[in-house]
Amino acid sequence: MASLDPILLIHCGTGSELVPASREFFRELLPELSRRLLRSTNALDLAVECVSRLEASGLFNAGQGAIAQGDGEIRRDAGMMDGASMRALGISQVRGVPGMARLVAALHGKSAHVHLAGAMVERWAKRNGWPEAGRGEESGSDPTRLWEEEGGTGSGTVGCVVRDSAGHLASVTSTGGIGRMWPGRIGDSPIVGGGFYADDTLGAISMTGVGEAILTAGGGVALLVGLSLMPPGPGAEAVSSRALDRLRIIQNRFGAETGCVGISGGEPFFAHTSPRMIRGVVTPDRVLVADRTGELRDSDPV
Repeated sequence: MASLDPILLIHCGTGSELVPASREFFRELLPELSRRLLRSTNALDLAVECVSRLEASGLFNAGQGAIAQGDGEIRRDAGMMDGASMRALGISQVRGVPGMARLVAALHGKSAHVHLAGAMVERWAKRNGWPEAGRGEESGSDPTRLWEEEGGTGSGTVGCVVRDSAGHLASVTSTGGIGRMWPGRIGDSPIVGGGFYADDTLGAISMTGVGEAILTAGGGVALLVGLSLMPPGPGAEAVSSRALDRLRIIQNRFGAETGCVGISGGEPFFAHTSPRMIRGVVTPDRVLVADRTGELRDSDPV
């Protein structure tokens, strides 16, 4: 594909796996996203829409599917960045708002701050159309169920990277955190340069995996900087291979599985050290999705 062709990349978290429910979900969602790319929807709007749909599905550890933390409370994190303006915002520790991508989009650009958290975000949300903001939610299962159930739909932080027809980039990432985490813990997902980053010049990325390892290793922006040092025109396969090398270093040093999707030097890339990770590519004329290390399947996403 040409370096400026519109493209959308998606991940559903390290450990995520296609099952009947998610197969059906992607069969409907991906062609719809492809049509929106064809209509030249701008990158940021489309990334928000994609992640919002992933959150609403309830299939992953984000949005409706977010798991409880160690005290039984469900708190969610999300972040977004516009590669054209380089405006970024992360929000964290928010209760009662399953639609975190839309909430962070509503707050995006309203101040010079790049991270907001907790009660003040909840109060703003409640005043601006999210009536349940700040309320606790019942959790009917063990916080680690997504890691322990055979055949589960995944462990997943969700993320999306988009390049629109004008060549602008955007990234959005959303998560419910990790099971049994201490209340107050914040991982990489809502951190600018950690779990998400977009810069029309440098590239764009959405990370997933163990947030402590990702942040300690410098986050997604460090990976993008490393990829930017590659010779021009190496091809998507070479960029993905270099990204995987970086993630293997993180795994060797910190013992943590990680994954990512992104765009560097005009090339889309995927990498993960987990045995599986749902990842997909959407263009105006193709949709592809896979959950293991094998080749992405063309045309039919299931």
